[in-house]
Formats: sequence, C-alpha cells, structure tokens
Amino acid sequence: MPTLRNSRLVRSALLAAVGGVVVCPRPLPAHDFVRESAPVRWVEQAMTEDLPPLKYPAYFDDFDKAKAQVHSGRYKTALLTLRRIANPKPEQLVIIALCKGKALAVTGRTEDAIKALTETTKVPFGKEQIELSAHPRVQLLHAEILAEAGRADDAIKVLRSHLKQYPDSWGGHYWAGEVSERLGDTESAKTFYAWFVDAPGEFWAKWTAKQSIPEFDDAEKVTWLGRSVDRWATLNEKYRNNKELPRQILNTFVKAKEIDADWWPAHVAAAEYFAERDDKKQAMGELGLALNANPQDVRALRLAGQISLAMFDFNRCDAAISALRKFDPDSVTADLLEGRNLMHQRLPKDAETPIQRVISAQPRNMEALGLLAATYALQLEEDKAEQILAQVDAVDVGNNNASAYLEVAEQLSAMRQYPRAAAKYKVAIARAPWWTAAWNGLGLLYTQSGDEAEAHAVIKSARELDPFNLETTNYLKLLNDMDSYKRIESEHFVLIFDETKDPILGEYLPQYLESIHADVAGEYKCAPPVKTFIEIFPSHAAFSVRTTGSPWIGTVGASTGRVIALVSPRKGGSNMEPFNWAQVLRHEYTHTVTLAATDNRIQHWMTEGLAVLEERTPMRWEWVPMLNKAVRDRELFTMENLTWGFVRPKKPTDRALAYAQSYWVCKYVQDTYGHGAILKMLEMFKNAGRMEDVFPAVTGKPLDDFYKDFLVWCDQQVEGWGYDEETSKKYDSVREQAEAMMKTDPKAAIPLWEKVLFLRPVDALPHTRLAGLYLFTKQYDRAIAHLEILHKVEIKDNRYAKQIARIYGRQEKWAEAAKYGLQAIYIDPYDLTAHQLLKEACEKSGDKAGAERENRVIPVLEKWLAAKQPGAAAESPKKE
Repeated sequence: MPTLRNSRLVRSALLAAVGGVVVCPRPLPAHDFVRESAPVRWVEQAMTEDLPPLKYPAYFDDFDKAKAQVHSGRYKTALLTLRRIANPKPEQLVIIALCKGKALAVTGRTEDAIKALTETTKVPFGKEQIELSAHPRVQLLHAEILAEAGRADDAIKVLRSHLKQYPDSWGGHYWAGEVSERLGDTESAKTFYAWFVDAPGEFWAKWTAKQSIPEFDDAEKVTWLGRSVDRWATLNEKYRNNKELPRQILNTFVKAKEIDADWWPAHVAAAEYFAERDDKKQAMGELGLALNANPQDVRALRLAGQISLAMFDFNRCDAAISALRKFDPDSVTADLLEGRNLMHQRLPKDAETPIQRVISAQPRNMEALGLLAATYALQLEEDKAEQILAQVDAVDVGNNNASAYLEVAEQLSAMRQYPRAAAKYKVAIARAPWWTAAWNGLGLLYTQSGDEAEAHAVIKSARELDPFNLETTNYLKLLNDMDSYKRIESEHFVLIFDETKDPILGEYLPQYLESIHADVAGEYKCAPPVKTFIEIFPSHAAFSVRTTGSPWIGTVGASTGRVIALVSPRKGGSNMEPFNWAQVLRHEYTHTVTLAATDNRIQHWMTEGLAVLEERTPMRWEWVPMLNKAVRDRELFTMENLTWGFVRPKKPTDRALAYAQSYWVCKYVQDTYGHGAILKMLEMFKNAGRMEDVFPAVTGKPLDDFYKDFLVWCDQQVEGWGYDEETSKKYDSVREQAEAMMKTDPKAAIPLWEKVLFLRPVDALPHTRLAGLYLFTKQYDRAIAHLEILHKVEIKDNRYAKQIARIYGRQEKWAEAAKYGLQAIYIDPYDLTAHQLLKEACEKSGDKAGAERENRVIPVLEKWLAAKQPGAAAESPKKE
C-alpha cells in the first residue's frame, strides 16, 4: 500500500491549467523541484547504465566493487562483477546473495532473484552455520522482492516466519507492517508497527527521550523506526492535533543521514514523508539527492514520476517511465505510471492497456485494480467499475479496502464528476478514517463544487488528523479567511468577495452577471441547475490556493463548474495587473454553462475554444503573427494534441497557441456546419463520446479528414494578413515613411498610415497611429472607429474606452459616453477618472440609478485610494 498512499499526488492538481482559464496567457514559472545539490541529471543518467564510473579505493576487490555497484544502482554491472568472484569466502556468501538477489529483482528477473535467496548453502551466522535462506537479511530481501512482485501473501508468510526466528528484527516488523498494508490487513499492520512503540522495547520513547542505545547508531534501523512510527501514528490517528510528532519523525530521517551520509534510502523515506503531506518541492529535493546516489532506485523513480505527474511535468514523468524500463523492460511500476499518465491525458480507454498488463502479471495488485475501475468509471461503464471494486474487496484480506475507492474518487474528481467522486471518497473515509488523502480529496472536491460549508468541516477534520499537511493548511487558512467575505446573492449568482480590500466590486458585478446569463445559457441551451458562485480573491496567492492548493499559477480566472474564481482586478501586492473582469467573467461563465451541458465531460480544448468565441471580441493582436507562423510552418497542434498545449506546453507560445487554435476550431465548426453542430458535439461528449467518434457523427468526416479541411480553412484565414515576404517588405517601407511624415506633417501622414493598415489589417500599430492622428486633426468620428477596434481587443488598458467616452461627452452623446465609461471601469474598477467620466455621463443622460451608484462609489474609492496611496485621491484626473 505505500505506493497507493501517494495516489493523491496524481490528481489533477493544476486545475486552472486543465479546467480553468488563462485569460492573459503566459508561461508558468519554472519551478526548481530538485535542490541545487541534486541536479535533474538523475533521470538522464538512469536512461542507460552508462552511469558515471565509480571511483574505488585501491584495495577494493570484485566483492567490494559489487557491493558498491548495487548500492549505487549499477545493477547490471554488479551482476557482471559478481561473475568474476570465483572462490568467495564463506563470510562473503550472504552479501553476494543479497547483491545478486537485489540486482536480479530490479532488472526484472524475479524468479532468478528468489532462487538466489532460497539456496540451502550453509553460511556462517555468529558461531553457527545456517542455511543461506534462513539468514535474517536474506529473508527480509526475499520478502521485499515477493511484495514488489505482487505476491504480498507469500511475502507476509516469509515475514511471519522470520519474526518467529528473529522476534527482535527491526526490518522484520517494518516490512511486515508495510506488506500487511498492501494486503489491506490494517489491524495486523498496526500491530507490527506498534512493536517500535510498545513494551518491551519502547524504542520510540527512548528516541524522543534522546537515550543512547546501539540501534540508534544504525542508519538503516533509524530509517525503519521513522517509517514505522509514521505509519503507526497515521493508522492510529496519533497525528491528530499533535504538532510535535511530525518534526520528531522527520528527525529520524535527518539523523539517519547524519549517521551515514551514504545511506540514500533515508532520502527516499523523507521524500515519501513530504509527499504524503503534499510538500512536493521538499519531496523532489530529497528524491534528487537519493537518485544522485542511486539513479535506478525503483521506489524513488516511482515517487518522482507520481509527483511529476501531479505537477503536470509530463516530460519528467516520461523520463522516469523510460528509466524504469531501461533496466526492466517489463517494469510493473512503469506500466502503472504510464496508466496514470494516460488517465491524466483523458484517455481512459488507452490507459487500460498498461494497467491490464500489470493485472496479468500481478492479479492482486490493488493499485492496478483501482486504476482499472477508474478507467471504466470515466467511460461511464459503471457495471464494470463496480465489478472491479467487488473483485478488490474479494481479494482484500480485511475485506475493507479503501485504496481502490480512493483511486476511483481521485480520477472522477479530476474530471469534475463531483457526486460520483464524493460517493467514492466517502467509502474510502469510512474504511480508512485515518487517511488524510481521502479527507483532503473530498474537501477539495467540495470547494470546487461550491459546497464550502462541507469543505470547511472536511478539511478541518483533515487538519486535525495531520497538522503537518501543506495543502490542508493552505485550504483551511483560505476557508477561514473566506468566512469573513461579503456575499451578495442575485437570481442566478452568488458573489463572494473581501469587501475590506475590494469595497466597490459589489456595485458592478451582480448586475453585469445577470445581464449575460440569458445570452450565454441560451447559446448552449443549458442553464446551470444551481446558482453559480463567483469568488473574487484579494490576492493572486489566495486565488491560486483556492484553485489548486498551490500558492502560484499563471492565471487570473478559473472555473470548476459551479464555482468561478477570479483574482481581484486591481494592481498591487501579489496581483498581476488590472484586467477586463467583465470579459473574463463571460469567458468563465461559458465554461460553467458548457460544463453543465456536458456533465463536465466536454473536451478541454472545446470548452476553451467556446469560451474565447463567446467573448465576442476581435482576435488578440499578439495571436496574429503567432497563428500566421503556425499555419505557414505547419506547426498547429493536431486535434489529439490540442488539449495538451494548455497543460503540457513545450514552448513559451504553446499555451497561447492552444487558446487561439481552439477558438479557431470552434469558429470553423460553427461557420461550416452551423451552431447546431456545436450543440450536437456537446450532447455526445456528455454521453462520454470520444473525439474520433464525435466528429464523424457530426461532420460526416473522419477526424483526420476534418482536420485536413480545417487546415485549408486556416490557410484562407491568414491570406491577406500581410505577413508574407513581399507584403512585409512593402509594409516596412510604408511604415517607415509614415513614421517620418508624422514628425513633419502629421496630416499628410494619414494616407500613409491608411496604406499601412490596408497592407496589414490585423495590426494594432496603424490603428493606434490613425486614432491619434484623427484626434489631432479633430476628425472625431474617424478617431472613434479606430479607438473602438483597439478597445475591443485590449483587456488590460482602459485608456481607449476613456478616450471614446470623452469624445462622446464633447459631442453631448451622453448615453454613448456612459457606455464607454462603464467599459473603462470593467477594465480598471479602481480608476477614479473612469468613475468621474461615468458619473458625468449618467447625470447628463438622465441615468438616475447610474448616477446614484457613482455618487456612492466615488467617495468610497477616494477614501480607499487615500489609504492605499496618501494624496492619490486629491490628484487631478489623469489625461490621456
């Protein structure tokens, strides 16, 4: 069960990257998960056993070299070295068997390894001679190999026999506990682990009392002590409200490394400890140190792959899989990682293949059975899923398995199948109430589904179970903060925000949200069945925790279905910069509607494409050259890879390209086949349809043929954009003339800039220049035409909207002035000049309600600005 305890690591943690929205796409920061002292080269080294040669002391013979090679992961090399030992000394036989058994097992030769460890050759043991197979260290390795081979029932028999012969075996009690957990026999596991705590040894009491006993000078035993007491504490809920215990246990791994700096298994133990508590950065740091010492340790590579997958670092996960298969082509661990990888790619059908390989080799592998049940659940094959879960219960020793149910719950939760996932989480919690991962998973699910009262209770329970869990701590702090937030409820929405830090948002958002509900819901023939929560967070860090549990993601908005989370649209602190919150909300609410229409089963690229389409704004300027290059160089994503441009970008432009291309695909389908085709696709995705089935059914063409036609359409789109070589030369020449003419005769520059616009009609520069020139020459209607184009594309700067409002104000077109004054506030609600413009326009146009609102808002805003920046409220309005 230790590998399954980390199943939560493979949930879709970066929710915003998968189901949220990057409204202002930019590359995610490159997190350095591996400490500087442990560079990432461990993955590359493990790809072959072409590892850096070891440096041996001059006195090392082949026996010494073989030991060093096995310890450092040179397993194939060690087997060759062992062959050269012709006449081993009797006292060397045990070490040779251990080296041989370990090397054979890791490289996939399990039966040969067991044979090497079950020989009846006599070996010295103290003052006696015993059979090799009866040696305590040989028995422990024998049991470990059996367990890793999926034969946990045979392993526990070996360990029980071992403990009868060696009742004081530290390794025996630890491994018996771990193997019992794999079998689902929690009660036996508790007993085995408790040996380290209870009389007569009371080793844990002696450890915490800092007593000195010989065993505490043995790095391996101290590591076993830490692992065992951690599991004992977890299974018996001893972490509950105990803030000191986590530090004490973590100190065992620190001490083990102090005892023996070369004892890299202590780093693996520490990594598992951190990973269990969702501290991925610390875990990867420890794994880096372990894998530097042994680049081919299976346990470390497995955990590295799981954490990498949780962080959507697919390249590193793939490298871990390749590394495992390099020294064991039939690696079960690699197959399980591959299955998880495919599940994360929303390919449950494809994930069945590697998972079934595991089950063929290890029919009782609980992790594989749980994942297989999840693949069926995601394909709506509920009967098959329940049959697998029943099979798990049948083979589980305690008939009380929780791990398989947690696997299903995590995968369903990642796909936003909230009620189904919650049901499985509750089974896992009922069966394993000590398991923090199940509590955390259910708590996160409730936050994403908008059931925050339930989330608070569940996460509080998780916090009590383990106060050291990083993700639990983050969520609980956030939920506590949210208790003080203001709530404004309208017919279809509930707005939740920090009124102290964002005192004016409640004046604008509810009205705007209600104004778009009928439009967006009507477009997709689906009204969300419950009110949508709009949560505005005062800082980007709080928003990120709310969305993913991590303090940073590169987005300003995310939808999890019923809940839409946004960063406050103001600059300062940890926030990015102001943004058009109205456009973002329309984008996000489109997600909510299309997710509801498909029971959260819409393809990710499609929900993003429809959300951009529903913004109803011109294409963003920065997308134009990017799309032009992608079309000309045939660098567009395939339909199969389009979603992974969002969550698995390989180039800085990949995420932006994925948004733009997804928008184009949706626009192409709608323009070519009609809006009904979009609705039909949504219906089929709701019924778990796959793209390769949906597209032929809707368009009458196989997916490959559809894509070929789409590429032809793309070629047609970029024609006339003015980025071909010949037009670019003309563009550059005329632009230079226009820029020069502006310095001598601005009016004469106008026809030159009109020609620049004709050459490249989807470029912001000529619109910007012409707007300025028409303002300069008092040709206001022409200026407005270009300012409107610039404003419709701009999502961060409200100067175009304010300029339009001013022009309409001079022309006494007060209704139009009010419209653009409000849109300036949509982009920057804390811009005092925008509010002053809007107030005047409302008063002059007779909009009494609007004027009253601005009369309420402006004093509050002036006070807020004065508190943020003394003197700011008294400044004259800015001039653009």
